[in-house]
Amino acid sequence: MEKPLGSSYTRALLAGGSRGAKFLRRLIAFFIFVVVLAAVSLHTNPSRVRFGNVRGPWSGSGQQHPPARGHEATLATVPTAAERRLMEAAGNRTLGFSSIQFINMPGRFDRSDAATLQAHMAGIDYVEVTGVTSEAIKDVGMPPEHTTYLKPGEKGCWRAHANIWNQMLRDQSPAVLVLESDAGWDLEIRDIMSRASQQFTYLLHKYDSKPLPSPDYEKRRQTHAPSSASSAPPLVLNPDDPWHSTHWDLLSVGQCWEDEKRGDESITYPDPSVAPGMDFYGRPLGAERVLRRSGGIVCTTAYAISQTGAAKLLLRGAVDLDAPVDLIMRQMIEDEDLIAYSFMPTPFAQWAYVDNIGMKSRGSNSDIHGKDDGGEDMSGWDRVRESHSVWWVRGGQPHTAFTNFALEKAWSVILPNGTLRAGA
Repeated sequence: MEKPLGSSYTRALLAGGSRGAKFLRRLIAFFIFVVVLAAVSLHTNPSRVRFGNVRGPWSGSGQQHPPARGHEATLATVPTAAERRLMEAAGNRTLGFSSIQFINMPGRFDRSDAATLQAHMAGIDYVEVTGVTSEAIKDVGMPPEHTTYLKPGEKGCWRAHANIWNQMLRDQSPAVLVLESDAGWDLEIRDIMSRASQQFTYLLHKYDSKPLPSPDYEKRRQTHAPSSASSAPPLVLNPDDPWHSTHWDLLSVGQCWEDEKRGDESITYPDPSVAPGMDFYGRPLGAERVLRRSGGIVCTTAYAISQTGAAKLLLRGAVDLDAPVDLIMRQMIEDEDLIAYSFMPTPFAQWAYVDNIGMKSRGSNSDIHGKDDGGEDMSGWDRVRESHSVWWVRGGQPHTAFTNFALEKAWSVILPNGTLRAGA
């Protein structure tokens, strides 16, 4: 007969006076054990990352990224094993690219030295590529142009970049990072790019990125190539290509200006190498960086280029060289002829010599625009003796927020006890 709760029978059962009481105690103990085990398992398993309402473990070289959609990505605090491999590759001595190509004009020994000092302190390797001088530009060797306002220096700048794209396609090189001679970067650039690679994977996944069609002969003839974008394979986590270079044409890491367009296609993540106080189109940022779909850039201080991007840019310039190289890029990005992504704040930026130390009058701050005709006093040397630096981030670049700009920190790293004597 069923007994009401609170009856003498039930009280006896709970007091342990029967087999039922023993069974009940064991059942309760088992339930507690299961709850504790589940909590421990959830806490100690970092291999699952949430994207919207989807979870998926990633592991192994070439692991496919799980196809999923979500409005906002919840970033993992602990990378999965596959993500760690990508992050390690993106933090290597070429920052995850096949090479770093550093363009420098003949005779600019100062810029070569500045790059070498930065690379030495930051632990990266680059190949120095000789720039193209104005004297080397001959009309007979230039592409058609429907306008004729480009200066010889601007044509030489384009040609120096085009030489790299040309060589990439002939060598079948994967994505390369291109740096102009006035590029500066953070002491911790390897850590910065390592963190960014994980977030870039999240960004591409968030917007369901697909590989771009390749004009390469073999790739065009692959029988297993997808017939449409919707049937393309999901994102692949491959340490040999930690930046997923088949998914984009250009990755800008050092623009000096960018259009707001497509800024909503972005992801924001914490980065201790960013000085707080930046503003992303009205949204304040702390120690954070934004990765975004590019709306159109100005300045080619630092950018990565894929094989598809190199082919597109080489073709565009060969048909009509009607603008400086960065404005051609900007136009193609605006027209979606180039699929591009960018950083804000940028990991790279232009440096310049500090004011009033005699370098403007030499024309040392620009290889294109030449000397400053105005006079220059030498009052800046007082600041140099105090700061032990003749370099700073060039003014007018709203997208920079360094905490350890390598050139400004060079003296404290290399000559921490050194002094600069005042002149006689």
